[in-house]
Amino acid sequence: MRSQGSEKKFKPWLTGTIVIAASLGVFAVVSSVLQAQAPKPNPTPANSTPANAVTALGRLEPKGQIIKLSVINAQDSRVDRLLVQEGDYVKAGQIIAVLQGLDKRKAALAEAEQDLDVQQAKLAQTMAGESKIGDIAAQEANIAQLEAKLRTETAEKKAFIARAEAELRNDRLNYDRYQTLLQEGAVNTSNMDEKRKNLEISQAKLDEAKAQLANVESTLQQQIRQQKATLDKLKEVRPVDVSVSRAQVDYAKTKVATASADLNDVYVRVPVAGRILKINTRIGEQVNTSQGIVELGQTNQMYAIAEVYETDVYKIKPGQKATVVSENGGFEGELHGTVDHIGLQIKKKNVLDSDPAADKDARVVEVKIRIDPKDSKKVEALTNLQTRIVISL
Repeated sequence: MRSQGSEKKFKPWLTGTIVIAASLGVFAVVSSVLQAQAPKPNPTPANSTPANAVTALGRLEPKGQIIKLSVINAQDSRVDRLLVQEGDYVKAGQIIAVLQGLDKRKAALAEAEQDLDVQQAKLAQTMAGESKIGDIAAQEANIAQLEAKLRTETAEKKAFIARAEAELRNDRLNYDRYQTLLQEGAVNTSNMDEKRKNLEISQAKLDEAKAQLANVESTLQQQIRQQKATLDKLKEVRPVDVSVSRAQVDYAKTKVATASADLNDVYVRVPVAGRILKINTRIGEQVNTSQGIVELGQTNQMYAIAEVYETDVYKIKPGQKATVVSENGGFEGELHGTVDHIGLQIKKKNVLDSDPAADKDARVVEVKIRIDPKDSKKVEALTNLQTRIVISL
């Protein structure tokens, strides 16, 4: 009887255990069913990368990057005229702006060119023996004056000699006649002495006149010879004179070249053909020393600049195909291109990932993707647009 009573005694702990086990079993079954029925999430295409590809963030840039066009001494230069607007297409060498000081530099060039003409004319005169035209003319005038003086004084002296000769002849006749009279006793000795004295005086006058003529001719002819010698030297083309004239011409040419270069600096020309992306300096403003006057891009050929992680860069080779999509919907569809250049430097990322868990200090290499021509035109106005790039391996 004791044994039967103890077997029928109520055991509450066993009942609790059975209930808990049953509840856990039901929960497990329900959870399994719910998990089987719940839709499985699809991977996001933007974040999924095929095993045979490398994905990287990047941006769009024109060929050769963006050119910030500035000038020498930007801090001292102001824009006087602006000849383009944002969006304009320009040719290589086209003038897009004119700085202040144009008129002043044009005048300086004109003055330098005029001085060059003068120096070239002087050189021509020197080489032709006409470098001292004024001195030569003065020297010729001196010679002519001396020659005229010689003729005049010679004529005067010859006329005086002629008179002296006439007097001498007359006095000789008188002397001869008185000498005859003296012999006949018609005149005394004193009269004869007077006639002799007159004859001697006339002879002395003639001798003096001839001496004066000889002196005049000798002196003036010597002066004329000296002046003619000086004239010949003036007319002589000396190598040293030619060298000096040529040096002056060369110096004048240098001044023209300098003035021309100064004038050319006033005109702002674009180095390559492209499109004006942005104007950073307006009319009347000092040239922006950091941004330049305009920003120029060769947008006829666009590139995608992919920032490839340094751990993946070894996989990239020129010629590999790439697909480019907009990170934020800047354009529809995909762009296609080819790896054109792999950078030689490793640096920090420039393009920020939208994923908050992404490593902002990751080290990357810039890889240039040349966009296919048919796709390049679609994004020529989207410089710096953020993109996601998939490079097929």
